[in-house]
Amino acid sequence: MLPRPRQLTEAELRQVIGRALYQGEVIYGSTLLEKLASHGVTMVDLLHVCEHWELIRTVRWAGGAWRYRIEGPNSGGKWMAVVLSVQDSDAEVVAITGFRFARGKTKR
Repeated sequence: MLPRPRQLTEAELRQVIGRALYQGEVIYGSTLLEKLASHGVTMVDLLHVCEHWELIRTVRWAGGAWRYRIEGPNSGGKWMAVVLSVQDSDAEVVAITGFRFARGKTKR
């Protein structure tokens, strides 16, 4: 069994997400799109949070990769969270889920 890679610092995570958004890939499946739609969240909202996030809430190891829950404003200014998995590539992230907070706060 291979050892776990170390988790990324906030600065490293910002670099990886930035590379994924502008040069690499943000991978997501139809299940995620359906879940987002059922909560009134669009892919534009999810990508906006990935670009403008302000806060990391949790980091955990799952499914062979680190998962990072980031929070920030969606395209409408409402606060939401996105869970991303960083893959081996330094320009690829997988969007696991995204959700707005029930009360639609503009900042946590």
